[in-house]
Amino acid sequence: MMPATVVRSPCIGICLVNDRQICTGCHRTLDEIGRWSIATSDEKRSILNSVQSRRFAALADRRTDEEPD
Repeated sequence: MMPATVVRSPCIGICLVNDRQICTGCHRTLDEIGRWSIATSDEKRSILNSVQSRRFAALADRRTDEEPD
């Protein structure tokens, strides 16, 4: 049997939750942060997919905010 693959947490140690209840450091919801320690590897990979989407959306929002009027 192959050993289970460790899925690393996206936490970067900058824990600041925005008004949408999403950490601006790792882009996880509070629920995802709370579930991380008991989540299966498949669940963690699913969370990471959501994190990636949120991270791209946050970058796009930031770029829009920085564009001159």
